[in-house]
Amino acid sequence: MTNETNVTRTAAVKPAARLSKVWFIPLVALLVGAWMIFQQWANQGPLITIELETASGIEVNKTPIKARDLDVGVVKSIDLKPDLDGVVITARMDKSVADLLTTDTEFWVVSPRISFSGVSGLNTLLSGSYIAMEPAENGQIRSDFIALSRPPVTPPGTPGLHITLNSADEFAFKEGDPIIYKGFKVGEFEDIFFNIEERVVYYNAFIEAPYHKLITENTRFWNVSGVKINLASSGISVETGSLETLLTNGVTFGIPPGFAAGEQITKRAYFDIYPSYESAADERFKLSAEFILLIDETVRGLEVGAPVEYRGIEIGEVLAINMQSPLPGTILEEDYDIPVLINIYPGKVRQPDNQQGLEFVRKQIKHWVQQDLRATLRMGNVLTGALYVDLQHVENAPPVKQAALLGYDFIPSASDEFTQITQKVDALLNKLNQVPLDTVVEDIQQVIATMTATADSVAQTSDNINAKISELDVQLLNQQIAVVSGQLTQLLADYSDGSNSYENINDSMRALQQTMRDMQPLLIRLNEKPNSLVFGDNLSQDPQPTRKSTND
Repeated sequence: MTNETNVTRTAAVKPAARLSKVWFIPLVALLVGAWMIFQQWANQGPLITIELETASGIEVNKTPIKARDLDVGVVKSIDLKPDLDGVVITARMDKSVADLLTTDTEFWVVSPRISFSGVSGLNTLLSGSYIAMEPAENGQIRSDFIALSRPPVTPPGTPGLHITLNSADEFAFKEGDPIIYKGFKVGEFEDIFFNIEERVVYYNAFIEAPYHKLITENTRFWNVSGVKINLASSGISVETGSLETLLTNGVTFGIPPGFAAGEQITKRAYFDIYPSYESAADERFKLSAEFILLIDETVRGLEVGAPVEYRGIEIGEVLAINMQSPLPGTILEEDYDIPVLINIYPGKVRQPDNQQGLEFVRKQIKHWVQQDLRATLRMGNVLTGALYVDLQHVENAPPVKQAALLGYDFIPSASDEFTQITQKVDALLNKLNQVPLDTVVEDIQQVIATMTATADSVAQTSDNINAKISELDVQLLNQQIAVVSGQLTQLLADYSDGSNSYENINDSMRALQQTMRDMQPLLIRLNEKPNSLVFGDNLSQDPQPTRKSTND
């Protein structure tokens, strides 16, 4: 029998762990997630809103916001404005540009754009549109913005000068139109504002550095848009700017001749835009003496702005034609004189542009008017028929009855040569109309009849001459002419070179020459001593009488 021993074992009881090691994995993941969320929250930039006219090309979570071609934000949502006047875009910006979101910061949509001033945004054809941002450090921090309708012409911070141009004329400019100087593009128009009360268009423009140093207090701007064909009294002139201004509008600037440059403009200033260079150059003349003319002939072809010349030099211009005046009569009356107002610039007659020069011009014109100065309308261009006012001295001019009219100094007028010729032609036609044409026609018919009878008589005489010629024996006459011609030929042959007659004549001439040579000594002796043929050569000298001596 086997002894069985009962062994009693006691189990060790340990308390269970409160936290399992398995939970460390999700805890670590939770901490990493929280840290990432904190980092994302700490590093994310602010939310901003941008108002646009349309959301064309904008996509949520895709359309970026770029500054200097660097992504600095992304569109998060697009909503309609409460007044349905556009859309509001909510965008998340990077923290790095949070301090650059100020009141001077500008946004605009970049998309393909083609205009007369250029082509832009072609890189978005493949990548899609994006919102461009022009950051600015100046100003207060803000989160709501209104985007520009188009990209700004001049980005903020560009070195140069901002100016304002204005024009009351009908030509208009648009954003991006160039400002030209001697063929170079030196600036552009930025934006346009039309003042309804003043009825003047104001243009904000920008001149790039270093060309902004050319803008001084005496600078003038004028229009050079397209091609200008001027049909004036001086002829036809064609003006054009650069190739860019042929397709778009544009202006240029400069300092009129005779003007000092003046002080440089360093801050925004206002300038007028003149229609042409001539009008801009004439602006340097501030004062002018005004005179009135009374024209008793047609003024067709005379326009406001037409030149006033003296001895071919322009000294003024026409200010008004047929202006409202209390003159008696109406334009429908035959003897009504049309009033024309002109001016003369002291600066154009080599006088100072001040009150002293103005008084000199008025005094000089009054003095000449009392003598022989008269105003005449002349045709400056036959093609266009444009007229100008020519001041000239007229011989035997009638005396002037008045010195002033309608408050202006008066200059009497005189007809030009063309009008005088027309008057003479009219007088000649009037005399022709007074000629008795019936009597003249009868006299002419009688002369024609006499001339016809004379012609018949001449024809009869011609027939008689032809009959006498036909009666002549032409054949016999020809034979006689042939005989005479043969005899003449024979005579010429007898005296031709090598004939006997020719040799005989030559022998006779030689003998005659020999005889003359033989007689030459005799002729010489006779010339020296004419009496040698009578007394001979041996005679002594002629006896000389002597005086008888008194002693003999």
